[in-house]
Amino acid sequence: MCRHVTDDFRGARVRPFRALVFNPAVAGDMQTLVAPPYDVIGPEYRDELASRNQWNVVGIDLPSIPYETVAATIADWTARGVLKRYDDPVMIAWTQEFDLPDGSHRTRKTLVAAVGAEPYETRVVRPHERTHAGPKEERLRLMNATKVQLSPVFGLYPDPAGDAWTAAAVTGEPEAVITDDDGTVHRLWTIHDPARLAAIEAALAGRWILIADGHHRYETALAYREERRAEDGDGDDERPYDSVLMGLTSLDDDGLVVLPTHRVLNEWPEGAEKHMDAAPLDNSLDALQAALDAAPADQVAAGLVLADRAMLLTTPRTGATAAEQLDLAILERNLLVPAFGGDQAHLAHEGVLTYTKDAKDAWDTVRSGRAKAALIVRHIPTDQVAAVAEEGGVMPQKSTYFFPKILSGVAFQPLAD
Repeated sequence: MCRHVTDDFRGARVRPFRALVFNPAVAGDMQTLVAPPYDVIGPEYRDELASRNQWNVVGIDLPSIPYETVAATIADWTARGVLKRYDDPVMIAWTQEFDLPDGSHRTRKTLVAAVGAEPYETRVVRPHERTHAGPKEERLRLMNATKVQLSPVFGLYPDPAGDAWTAAAVTGEPEAVITDDDGTVHRLWTIHDPARLAAIEAALAGRWILIADGHHRYETALAYREERRAEDGDGDDERPYDSVLMGLTSLDDDGLVVLPTHRVLNEWPEGAEKHMDAAPLDNSLDALQAALDAAPADQVAAGLVLADRAMLLTTPRTGATAAEQLDLAILERNLLVPAFGGDQAHLAHEGVLTYTKDAKDAWDTVRSGRAKAALIVRHIPTDQVAAVAEEGGVMPQKSTYFFPKILSGVAFQPLAD
């Protein structure tokens, strides 16, 4: 992947922070306190998480009370000792162990820290997806009410040698072990030692960061920073709201996994598959998956599921940019737009297209008659994601699913002392 930077590129500012965290001695087992990111939690699941512990993070990160009341809730939890704030800046080392559908076992390594808020134009922090105004407006209202960053952004940085994790020098028993609802085992260590913290900072100096998950959260933090700077006045001093709470993983980490997100369609125009080369397959998901896995990397490929048959769709890889050469971009350009008259965002808005991360769910949805067709797609390699970001491009909607998710509730960052 391209990792060239210009001579005047200053790189990300990664710092320890005075974390606000749950106090298990009062709040109980961390297992009952954490939750997935707010944007993947439905109403029923939210209620189930809240029932596990009265202090579960959804009470403040996905509140059922007015946003203006959440600040009082955080203050109350702090007064009761449910939340505590470290006197000195820290970082958090975090491992996530999980199994993939192919049976392989992985461990992903993450460092939780404060990262200097940078507009995308500086290329220090880089997006790979577009965002929507509505979710950002909602999160900004919550941030203005609480003055706390409640959910970490998930960021990736280039580090082929693994210098940052080596600098963390993680040893000993973890302070918390959590098994989430997907079966991922999370282990957490808080780093207090100034020498280790300085070594991590030095290892990350000069690097750029790609947002893997949490674009809306990052852009909300930027908007909040601009509002506060307008009120407080620009100055040379760095303030808590000048940074963004992030979980950081190396792009070269062996545990970094991007799973595919499959497309399910409520309509399928007769003969739409003729927009690509279509080869019939044995009528099973296993046969489809095997054909997809065997398809050459230099071709675009997707498995098509219809009510009574399955086939492999292929076409040459074309496009002038990394974003234009992605499988999903070409599927949209060569298949969906000609067949349906709209791109994926339009089809999703119209209710024609939905998404699932489970290929069997996509297959069963079509075969049960609840949908007309499904496109089973391949995962996008991380170097392709990085190449798109390097060029300043964006990816089609729902292109990436970084697994596992970064949990909310591991740490919070107050934005006012």
